[in-house]
Amino acid sequence: MKAKAIEGKIVARPIIGCLTHSHFWEGPCRAGHYEDMTEEAETKAADKAFEDAKETLKGVIDEVQLLPAIDARYDEKFVVSREVFGQIEENMDQVDFFLCMNWRIPKLERYKKPIVILQNGNEGIDFAAYCRDIGIEAYVAMDMQDLNEIAHILWVRKAVANTRALVLTAGGQPTFGIQSLIRDPEILRQKYGFEVIKLPYNAIVPYMNEITDEEAQPIADKIIKESTDVKVNTTWFLNDVKYYLAAKKMMDVYQCNAFSTACHELCTSEIPQNMKFTPCMCHSLMKDEGIPSGCEEDLNAMMAMMIMQYGAHRPAFMGNPNHETDELLRIHHAVPALCMNGYGSEPLKYKLWAFTGQGFGGKLQVDFVENDSDYVTLGRFNPAGDTMILKTGEVIRTEFDDVYCSPYYYIKMDDAREYMHNLAGFGHHNVLIFGDYTKMIKKIAKVMGFKILEG
Repeated sequence: MKAKAIEGKIVARPIIGCLTHSHFWEGPCRAGHYEDMTEEAETKAADKAFEDAKETLKGVIDEVQLLPAIDARYDEKFVVSREVFGQIEENMDQVDFFLCMNWRIPKLERYKKPIVILQNGNEGIDFAAYCRDIGIEAYVAMDMQDLNEIAHILWVRKAVANTRALVLTAGGQPTFGIQSLIRDPEILRQKYGFEVIKLPYNAIVPYMNEITDEEAQPIADKIIKESTDVKVNTTWFLNDVKYYLAAKKMMDVYQCNAFSTACHELCTSEIPQNMKFTPCMCHSLMKDEGIPSGCEEDLNAMMAMMIMQYGAHRPAFMGNPNHETDELLRIHHAVPALCMNGYGSEPLKYKLWAFTGQGFGGKLQVDFVENDSDYVTLGRFNPAGDTMILKTGEVIRTEFDDVYCSPYYYIKMDDAREYMHNLAGFGHHNVLIFGDYTKMIKKIAKVMGFKILEG
């Protein structure tokens, strides 16, 4: 399988600029004490500034891979040496952005790479404004808090661009189950770098047939053992696990790291009826592993899911919204994850029930009220793929149904009626993560170039 996007790094080339003069003088842009302004004194100060900058860089988030820092000092001619530019140009194809510290780097804009300037003052904002005016992506970080936030947002953008989804489809345009989907994946590839590989929904069957009971049994046994209540045919549950393992094998063959499948078309083929499985468990398991996995070929939800999962470092739920009252929204599907508090967190408790009345099709029944936080962020992209709707709310109760799409989550919000009307421009599946990530997603939108509608 293609490496998970969440495991990737964004590569920064730190460049520490410093203006060191060739001799002492004073004037309208330079004043001070002689002993601090000699060539020797300024060289010593530049040496210390370089070492201090390297020490500061130890506070950069783990999502960033730092290349060796470059000492880019120059004198009053404001010309960076050819030797320094030679260091900057090494392995340029690996560099995602330049991290400029202290003084600006004259003519760094020639490389047309994104530039982040870590400098609290006129130097940073002036250089950034110049870069933006000539079409160079540039950001200012006043401190490490700023730098890590900007780096994280750039990392999210790269993670989306490094995502390649395997979508199993019946080829309908649009599908029966969700007509509001983004019908042309090429839009997403060109705008965000997100790539989609479409194959027939029944192409997974030979892969399922290759999975042995011995491969699937340990996974099934663990899920069954850790459940607080089992209401699924445990023999047939093995087939849910086989579907999950088959999907991962297909993703390995086609070098994908995200997944979706037709649901209505798969259902009407009666393949699930004959083989006794549903795809629900596959989606839940993958999301807990950091793999975006969405229902019904819904690329609108997949886009929102990637941004929310990558941005918040936690899996997402997705489901159908319903207006209950003007202050209460209900959302339901059979695909909750267990690490909703964040990857690596303590899994939530769950019941393992069956999707069907016959007892096949395992589904996790998770009570979101037991989560660390009750507040959630909801989101979805529009059919054009250029706008994301956002809404926050509070989960106040959970209900379970013995068959079909369940759990049901009831979310208190300020105007559920207006939100449902707004969804008429976006479609019905909503993606949900715990926590209020509105501010962060707005910043991601600005960098990635999509619009936000607050619902």
